[in-house]
Amino acid sequence: MVFPLFGSEYPTPIAIYNILQILGFLANSSIALTAYFSRRVHRSSNWYMAILLWAWWNIPYLLLMFTGYQLSRKDVPVPPRALCTIQAALIYATPSSAGFATFGILGQIASLLFEILYEKPGLSQKVSRSLLCIPVIGYVAIFFISLSVGIDNSSEVKRSATGAYCNMSHPLPSVVSAIACLASVVLILLLELFTFALLWKHRAWVKRMKTGSRPIPISLFIRVACFSSGPIAGTIFSISSIGSKTTNGPYQKPTIMVLTAGFPLLAAVALGTQRDILRVWMFWKRPSYMSDQPNKEVVVSA
Repeated sequence: MVFPLFGSEYPTPIAIYNILQILGFLANSSIALTAYFSRRVHRSSNWYMAILLWAWWNIPYLLLMFTGYQLSRKDVPVPPRALCTIQAALIYATPSSAGFATFGILGQIASLLFEILYEKPGLSQKVSRSLLCIPVIGYVAIFFISLSVGIDNSSEVKRSATGAYCNMSHPLPSVVSAIACLASVVLILLLELFTFALLWKHRAWVKRMKTGSRPIPISLFIRVACFSSGPIAGTIFSISSIGSKTTNGPYQKPTIMVLTAGFPLLAAVALGTQRDILRVWMFWKRPSYMSDQPNKEVVVSA
């Protein structure tokens, strides 16, 4: 079964994979642009870092499609070694950077809750800047490690069996990526436990914050779960690919490949379905009096 896309016939999983990647990029980019240009939406630097990294998640996976080398067929030429190596290095660096960016924005939310509940200072400016830099530093480090491995072991860099993108059969990039992802996931889970414990301890206060009869808003759990699912799944896939001697690892299974492509859309749902952003998009509705007023919850909300 094939699915026509951009003038060529693509197998259905690859077509769905491409469409999800494009939609993920467009969704997260449009959310970031809406927040940046609208005077009624206020966000922190950590929020912008997270949304931009989730938008960037899609770009490396589409390089073969953009350059015309996608698919493992006789009528599709083999991609240049340099292109394949760069794409693989970018892909290995992506999951952990999104994970640390997720940790950064969740850290801001936890800090804000702590500040409101205990009337004590939250994160210092130095810590906030560190949370902003860690995803970028991690991305650059893993990219250059993977790139050097690919250059030194060029025979182990190939287009995958599905033809969707390039990766490496050398274990080192997978190991480094998995360790970084695991570190980000552990930090995310610890922070989630701390935040949920904080909300449960002060559930009477949470109930007074317009949550109806629910002691803790269900939407908060859904957003946090959606927001952290990408790094967690990326860690599982990275660990499972360690030791694979072929380029047909777990990422190449059609179902897993499609699920991976959908992670940025989950981030877009978590970050882009807030009322202030939706008000901007619903331009035909007159904004309420308070919609222009910034508040702390909107600035760092996930």
